Amino acid sequence: MTSTMTSSWEFTKKRSIYHFDKWRMDPRWDAVVGLGRIAGDWEDELDAAIENSVPGTWANRGYKGEGVVSPDLAAEEYDLIKAGADPKMNIAHFVWKMTPKFQKITDLFALEDPFSRIHIQRTGEVFTMHIDKLQKWNPEHPENVFRCAIHLNDWEPGQWWQSGNYTHTKWRAGDIFTFDWMNLPHGTANASLFPRATLLLTGNATEQTHKFLAELKKVNEYQI
Repeated sequence: MTSTMTSSWEFTKKRSIYHFDKWRMDPRWDAVVGLGRIAGDWEDELDAAIENSVPGTWANRGYKGEGVVSPDLAAEEYDLIKAGADPKMNIAHFVWKMTPKFQKITDLFALEDPFSRIHIQRTGEVFTMHIDKLQKWNPEHPENVFRCAIHLNDWEPGQWWQSGNYTHTKWRAGDIFTFDWMNLPHGTANASLFPRATLLLTGNATEQTHKFLAELKKVNEYQI
């Protein structure tokens, strides 16, 4: 992003090939892509993650790891201010240190330069609509950058993930999905009375990554 750019949203929108028609439902875009389901008992680790999660804003969300600030922060906060929002509002609570079971899930995907972060979105927290800027993992071949999300607890009414014009709800713990991070606007909100927990994985896909994704397609659940 150049120094003259004031809006992160406008910058990423110009780069995107998404249709940006709010009345249109195009299944090529307005959807999430299911990858399968992981089954296991991580309730104790999740309880600890929720208790130990740190309040997060756009500034301290961890651009590429805990404590790493996005070079585009001013442009990101500009969009919030323009919308009438507090640029320092909590968007979620975060956990960067993986406990054994969550690290095991991370390792299954065999990503190169992996980044795992748990999002604990508590009641009233909103991650405003945006388009990801993950090309930093591989500027020369951004198409090799892989991002997926694993739901860590069951859906509750009032929780949603917006993916283009599609509203993703009714997930079960362990459901895995991905999306076109370079082009698709997305956001999340929690209007329920329960925390929403998601493990977000990012990194460069490897041959082993693709082998694991193929294995997920063969089974109803992948047990850990």
